[in-house]
Amino acid sequence: MIESLLDACEFVLQEQGEPQSTYWLASQVMEMKLWRASEADVREALCNDIAKLGESSCFVALPDDEFALRSWATD
Repeated sequence: MIESLLDACEFVLQEQGEPQSTYWLASQVMEMKLWRASEADVREALCNDIAKLGESSCFVALPDDEFALRSWATD
């Protein structure tokens, strides 16, 4: 169930299967009508989640403003 922007980002990343930029994630969550969000909204939500939860966050920040699911880094 999509209850937040983070849920929408997680869904899109799972569907895509590879790291993506905040610009791409924002366009996909809007196109899929999962959530209304700008690139800045996506970046802020992901960065805040990572800062707040650390290694418990399901997201990781990568170079070049890309984000991935943490589970990919441990596979």
